[in-house]
Amino acid sequence: MSELSNAEYTLYSFPFSLYSMMARHTIQLGPTTPGAMPPNKISLGFINHRKNETLGEDYLLRVNPKGQVPTMTGNVLEQPLTDSLSISLYLAEKHYPAMLPADHEAVIRNLLNRIHAIYGLSFSHKNPTAEMRLHNPSPVEDILKATDLSPEYRLALEAKLSFHNKNNGVAFQPAVVAKARTDLQTIFAEITEHRRRGGASDNEAEWTFGAQVGPTVLDSHLLPLVLRCIDADNAELVPQELREWAGVKAKSPVWQGVMHGRPTTWDPSMGPVADMHEMMSL
Repeated sequence: MSELSNAEYTLYSFPFSLYSMMARHTIQLGPTTPGAMPPNKISLGFINHRKNETLGEDYLLRVNPKGQVPTMTGNVLEQPLTDSLSISLYLAEKHYPAMLPADHEAVIRNLLNRIHAIYGLSFSHKNPTAEMRLHNPSPVEDILKATDLSPEYRLALEAKLSFHNKNNGVAFQPAVVAKARTDLQTIFAEITEHRRRGGASDNEAEWTFGAQVGPTVLDSHLLPLVLRCIDADNAELVPQELREWAGVKAKSPVWQGVMHGRPTTWDPSMGPVADMHEMMSL
C-alpha cells in the first residue's frame, strides 16, 4: 500500500444526492481544520443516479454492490467505502483528525449512526404517491426482466433489489415516515443542547461544539441534512436555531464549493444535472 501522503481517491457521487453532499462537505471542510493532512488527490466521478448509472454492471460488480452513491475508491483502500458515513469517518481518521476530536468522538459517532439509520427518502419527499406508500419500486425490477444478463450481474441485481426492498422500498410507509420524523426531531434537539453546552448557541455561525473545537464530521453531515429538510418542505422538523445556523453556513465558501448556490433538491427548471459542470469537480 502507498503511504497516506501519496493517497489518491475517487469519490463517485451525484450532486443532488443527500449523502453525496455529506461526503463532499467533509472533503471541503477537512483541509480548513487544524492538523489537516490532505491526500495527494481526490477526484470526482460523476454518477448520474437519475439515469440509473448506479445499477450498471460495472458499478454494481466493481464499485458498490449496494448500487448507491457516494462510494470512494483509492490506492490505499483495500476495498471501496460504500456510504457517506464510512467515507467521512475514514477521511477524519486518516487525514482530518480535528474533525473527530477525542473529547466528542463518542457523541459524534452516536449521533451520526442514528442520523444514517433514518431513510433519507422518508423526509426528502413530502408527497409520495399512494403506490409508493405501499411499496417504493426499484428500476431493478425492470432490468431483471432482460434475458441477456450475465450470471454475475443478475446475482448483483438480485442482491441490490433485496437491499432496496428492506430499505428504500419501505421508506414511504406511514409508520416509517412517522418514526423518521420523530427520530430527526430528537436528534436535532440533542444537537441544539450540545450547541448550548459548547457556547455555540450564542453565535448562529458557530459549529456544534463551539469555537474551541471547530467543525467536526457531525457538522459536515448536519448542514446538508438541515438544508434538505428545509428544501423538502419539512422545515418544521428543524429547531429555529439550526435553521438560522444552516442559513448562515449555506452562504459560506465551503458550502458554495459543494452546491454552488443551488438548493439540495433538483427540479426540471434547473436543467440537466450533467450540464452543471462546476459541480463535477471538488
